[in-house]
Amino acid sequence: MLIDSADELLDIARKVPMQRLEHKVFTDAGIEVLVRRDDLIDQELSGNKFYKLFFNLRAAREQGFTRLLSFGGAYSNHLHALAAAGNRYGFNTLGVVRGERPAQLSPTLSDAEAWGMQLVFISRTDYQHKGEPELLAELQSRYGGFYLIPEGGANLAGARGMQLLGQALEQQLKGDYTAVCMACGTGTSLAGLAAGINYTKLALGFSVLKGEGGLGDAISTAYRQICDSGVDANWRLITGFHAGGYGKKHPDYLTQFWQDFEHSSGIPLDPVYTLKLFWGINSLARQGYWPRGSRIVAIHSGGLQGRRGFVCP
Repeated sequence: MLIDSADELLDIARKVPMQRLEHKVFTDAGIEVLVRRDDLIDQELSGNKFYKLFFNLRAAREQGFTRLLSFGGAYSNHLHALAAAGNRYGFNTLGVVRGERPAQLSPTLSDAEAWGMQLVFISRTDYQHKGEPELLAELQSRYGGFYLIPEGGANLAGARGMQLLGQALEQQLKGDYTAVCMACGTGTSLAGLAAGINYTKLALGFSVLKGEGGLGDAISTAYRQICDSGVDANWRLITGFHAGGYGKKHPDYLTQFWQDFEHSSGIPLDPVYTLKLFWGINSLARQGYWPRGSRIVAIHSGGLQGRRGFVCP
């Protein structure tokens, strides 16, 4: 059964544990770093996907849709979570996957198919047009009506779900923090998070993409949709910690950081998002980015199922 209300989701979010990182780098920098363990909130709907799907699933149910459709790659955390949600809450799910169907499915897509998701593989060229009416009309004619959720849950409903996470964080810490950090792909999560916290606090998004591209504009658009037009943006996009780009093979120094971090903290990281987040936080602390006495919160956005596509420490 779907969570009944935003208040119920907020109550769940307020109970997410926080873990203090003990590290010489942070001690030397005079800062405190807390990890909000949203990876623990749900085994299948992990991290930010738990929040980004909430309003989308409610809208689909209220509008009478029984089929959900979205897009993603072979190791998509979003498709994995969507398939799990469909299986749990009684939706049929369609996953439109970039590229040809391989001889052997990734563990991510194997899980999705086992949960009942129908996988539709399209060429990389066609995938570039995933949001255009012509492709969506073709999919609708082939598979029937569906509720569309953009790739990564990147819509207003997804951002509103993350706004609840920000509100929960604010209530947990009662404003006793300096900034909150999270990994950033589509920018939807960052926009919602920034809208949910106090406007005097700063939300920092560590981009996992090589080059900002239109990411900043996407965040601005989503933020403005949630907030009043007169509210100043309280977010920043941090670049330079992509380590080669999305899903690329990690350089040796990043693999070594990954190993050291997990050994010292006991916190598992996903290789595409949170690994780069904590590497970035660590690097900025070494550079003296935050004033001494700062209290930094890092959002663990889950995605640990993606570890299966990498050689982990």
